[in-house]
Amino acid sequence: MKKYVYTLMAGLPLLLSACLKDEGVFKENGSQGIVELTLAARNTSTPYAVKSIAIEKEAAATLPVTVNYTGESGAPEEVRVTLAVVDSIVGALYPDNSVAPLPAEYYELPPSNVVTIPKGGKTATYAIKVNSSLFPAKSYAMGVKIVSASAGVVSGNYSTGVYLLLVRSGWEGTYKVDYQWHETGSFDIPHEPFSDTVTLATVGPETLEVTGFGGKFAGYTRYTFVSEREVKVAAFSGADLRVSVKSCRADVADFSIFTVRYTIYLTDGDLELEETYTRISD
Repeated sequence: MKKYVYTLMAGLPLLLSACLKDEGVFKENGSQGIVELTLAARNTSTPYAVKSIAIEKEAAATLPVTVNYTGESGAPEEVRVTLAVVDSIVGALYPDNSVAPLPAEYYELPPSNVVTIPKGGKTATYAIKVNSSLFPAKSYAMGVKIVSASAGVVSGNYSTGVYLLLVRSGWEGTYKVDYQWHETGSFDIPHEPFSDTVTLATVGPETLEVTGFGGKFAGYTRYTFVSEREVKVAAFSGADLRVSVKSCRADVADFSIFTVRYTIYLTDGDLELEETYTRISD
């Protein structure tokens, strides 16, 4: 099958951004022996780095907070690192309250807030026990900060971070998806059905994301599973697309198959798409 990749603009401008190297943010004074949290890279647009952690929905899930010593030969001596959970860090990163600090009753900290990087070693792990079985349909995160280290230089950029907790959905997995476009507006998309193999990944409470849109466009599509007969769809292709779900059906008993038919409203013609996702593997 010949695959075409387009970008839908939906009448909105495409905003491009570039990550430029900024020594003022990232330079760690050239010294080795930096003590830091292991986080995703950040840039000047965010106050803290974020790491997404996918956990199972269970009473004793684990959030591993890894502390790293960056010296080439490992720590020259035993390094004791003191950590703290700080809720205000989450609020600073998500001022719109779209993500909330994890309530204290949902987690249990280790007996000591000090982890030790052994001499010659590079990492130590602070294991927080999380009861994700209690999570309602809401996004949570934990803010963690390195308070002090007995040796090395505490990082200026990665000593504080946010751990976004994603409870792994039962819908996560690999699927064969059958696409059927019913109306194409002014776009040259064939009406003949076609198929592809895709992966759904958890990105929020019962929300899964797949790369691409409709098997033909660049961007991403997100599905939020509310019930057997309610699946919400959000799509992005150069801009957020306005979408209205017309019908849907999800097999919530074993997460094996779901179908959704929806309309995409564009300034130069509406599109209508029907998708059927059939699970291949976890």
